[in-house]
Amino acid sequence: MSEAEIQQGSYLGRVLKVEAGEWQRLAIAFLYFFLLLTGYFLLRPIRGAIAAADAHNLQWLYTATFISMVVLVPLFGYLVSHFKRRYFLPGIYLFFISNLLVFAWLFKDGMPDIWVQRGYYVWLSVFNLFVVSIFWSFMADIFRAEQARRLFGTIAAGGSLGAVFGPLFTSIVADSIGNGGLMLAGAGLLLFATMAAVWLGRHAGSRGRSARAESIIGGSIWEGAVKVFSSKYLIFICLLMLAHNLTATFLYNGLAVLVSEAIPAEGSARTIFFSDLNLMVNLIAFVLQFVLTSRIIAWLGMPRTMVLMPMLLAAGMVVLGSSLTLVLFASVQVAQRSMNYGLIGPIKEMLFTVVDRATKYKSKNFIDTVVYRGSDVTASWIFKGLTVLGLSLSQIAFLFVPLMAVWMVISWNVGKMYTQLARERQLK
Repeated sequence: MSEAEIQQGSYLGRVLKVEAGEWQRLAIAFLYFFLLLTGYFLLRPIRGAIAAADAHNLQWLYTATFISMVVLVPLFGYLVSHFKRRYFLPGIYLFFISNLLVFAWLFKDGMPDIWVQRGYYVWLSVFNLFVVSIFWSFMADIFRAEQARRLFGTIAAGGSLGAVFGPLFTSIVADSIGNGGLMLAGAGLLLFATMAAVWLGRHAGSRGRSARAESIIGGSIWEGAVKVFSSKYLIFICLLMLAHNLTATFLYNGLAVLVSEAIPAEGSARTIFFSDLNLMVNLIAFVLQFVLTSRIIAWLGMPRTMVLMPMLLAAGMVVLGSSLTLVLFASVQVAQRSMNYGLIGPIKEMLFTVVDRATKYKSKNFIDTVVYRGSDVTASWIFKGLTVLGLSLSQIAFLFVPLMAVWMVISWNVGKMYTQLARERQLK
């Protein structure tokens, strides 16, 4: 978009860098992600309370989630290979809605048997990764790379706004409607998100682009995994995810341990604590996405922007290693998650706008589920091993400082490869 065109547009259009003809799709995508993450973050505090009550078994829950992903990914690959997008996308959402209705019944009288709680923990972890991964695959399918750099931050802001409303709603009504009521509300929101997805699929762009996007992708159910391990670009994205998840899992598990020691399990205190934490994370992320993300990328370029998060977290790990309290630990986790959702998250989704459709759906889903949870399992067992060896959270924090340096190198290389692929795609 030329400077003259920007000046001629509305004030909001200039702020968000939206071109003519993009408003409708942007608004529906924003609403779609808002509904999706409102539902998820409305449900997430329940998982946080379960994790705090079972903090010393989290590595087993991560392992169960990973195994579930390994089972489900080929099923997803089959759906993508044999059905058009307009069928498999809403079908997956409707499947998860039916699951939520079952959990709502099981949780209607409070916290059920511990194994049902663990089942919900694993289910929500699977649900989150699948529905969000599918959402961004869809976005990468209907927006070009150049559009993604301008618009993905704003679309992600819809998710962060929903992630603000979700925990806020939970903290207000959790005591009155209970966990079962929260799950029914989540199912309703997911149904509306499905309706937005269907509408967006019907208005995804030009007739030629829409026809190509609606064609059956084909290929084998394992094509996504094969592509990942035969592409240097995708392997580096996996390494990027591993570095991030090692850090995020340490902060998540460490916080669960500190909460289990500092906040009583009775009542809704832990659920409300995690709800308030999610609210802070997503308020910060929303500001980043809505106002700053596209500008930071335009100003610094992709490689330098991707290096920002590990650089700042290195400082956070030094602080935690020097002085550790629940408030300080929670603050570093808020910073990590805010940057992940507000900056690195949209960037990660942009990385898939420069690849083919099979990679966007199959390989991306494999990375977002199996690789993501595989790195979670690895990280959780590493954390467990370090604590068994007698290391304190402060000592573990210091061990993560060199990892931040490795993360910076990986980020720089991924950013350079993306820039090259985007340039080649534009020339075509």
